[in-house]
Amino acid sequence: MSMKKEKIDFKKSLGQNFIFDTNLLNAIALDGLVDKSDTVLEIGAGAGSLTKVLTEKAKQVISFEIDKSLSVYLDKIDASNLTLYYQDFLQADISKIVPNNTRVIANIPYYITTPIIFKLVDNLPKFKSILVLIQKEVALRFSAQPNSKDYGITSVILQSIFDVKITRIVKRECFTPSPKIDSATVLLVPHNKYKIDNFELFKNFARTAFSMRRKTLINNLKSSFDKQKIESALNNFNFNLMIRPEEISVENFINLYNFLKNS
Repeated sequence: MSMKKEKIDFKKSLGQNFIFDTNLLNAIALDGLVDKSDTVLEIGAGAGSLTKVLTEKAKQVISFEIDKSLSVYLDKIDASNLTLYYQDFLQADISKIVPNNTRVIANIPYYITTPIIFKLVDNLPKFKSILVLIQKEVALRFSAQPNSKDYGITSVILQSIFDVKITRIVKRECFTPSPKIDSATVLLVPHNKYKIDNFELFKNFARTAFSMRRKTLINNLKSSFDKQKIESALNNFNFNLMIRPEEISVENFINLYNFLKNS
């Protein structure tokens, strides 16, 4: 499939920035751990350049594209292992569409990164890996470690259930049209390192803990827990009572959550 980039009507409102470099597209598929035994869910097919690469590397490709006008490119992909859905992924019932043990590859614009990620998280048992191409600054938040400016709610929530790794930086010049900032590919591989019996409650706990970044953990959590209980939890794990949320590791967030929930 060939296409003239200048003829595509790029829609700024949909955050459309496409990649046409075949070497980079192959590298992204490799970063996503795709092989011939895999079913791949692609979110944001665009003009189909990555879609075509995925059909060559995977057993089956299920691809979503919200912009029906791009069907002029996508429908030309000659691949019997491709199923296209011209609809908003966020509105799709993926429980009926996506089989278990699927890998995800998604080139997603900033304005819908969080809802797409959390839709995938909510359906996590279906996925064996997730590779997202997102703004570099967001990727840094996904993978950030404690005591860094990027470490926060997203870092804790994602790292509590995924091994998170930035696999490559993708310069803005690699996209058409070029965005104003660089991007990065982030690989999320589910793990079972920690016991979290109610993930929804844990997500709320993390959000509350980081509700006011400049404040201490006690001040942030006292809207949800008795202050003495919080102090008891911090003492139990030998934490300073003035500790701030960005100083606490993912594992210790889970320990604190479990302690407070069960105390």
